[in-house]
Amino acid sequence: MSSHHKAASKMEHDANRKAWIYQPNGLNFVWGGDSRYWVIPKEPRKPAELKRVSWLEVTGSFDKLEPGKTYQIGFKISFTPDATGWDESPVFMSAKIGKKGKTVWKRIKSINQNSCKQKDGSEPVNIPDETDGRFEITVSPTVANQDTKLQFGLYEVWTGRWKTGLLIHEAFVQEM
Repeated sequence: MSSHHKAASKMEHDANRKAWIYQPNGLNFVWGGDSRYWVIPKEPRKPAELKRVSWLEVTGSFDKLEPGKTYQIGFKISFTPDATGWDESPVFMSAKIGKKGKTVWKRIKSINQNSCKQKDGSEPVNIPDETDGRFEITVSPTVANQDTKLQFGLYEVWTGRWKTGLLIHEAFVQEM
């Protein structure tokens, strides 16, 4: 048995949002195969709960990109009342198209602000939020015979600090 959780189910299309939605079991979680670190729900519409990690890495992939289109990538998150370790942790998202694509990184400062605000059990929020600006990636209009699989993720792997209490409700890839 692996100590990591590999994505099991496919994403679902939300026509109203023009988005593909990933439930937690449709994402890959480093240390997600060990319930001491993550609790990954089997049932839909339940968030994955971070119990304790120093290496945050949650990733997904998307293979329905269309040439010339721009896509916004994000996660819907909240925090448990006892969440810790987020105040000084630099959290980033990354995305790249194809194995040979250039990786684009974006610091997600709103996760640190939301960790303080959300301990009162408020509604989940999307990250990046308006204070960060959107995280978008554009597909080249000339992608004939190219690998157009989008790889994306949420990371904090640099500080070695322990983090707890993050709830991941979904990830999404939305056509702009």
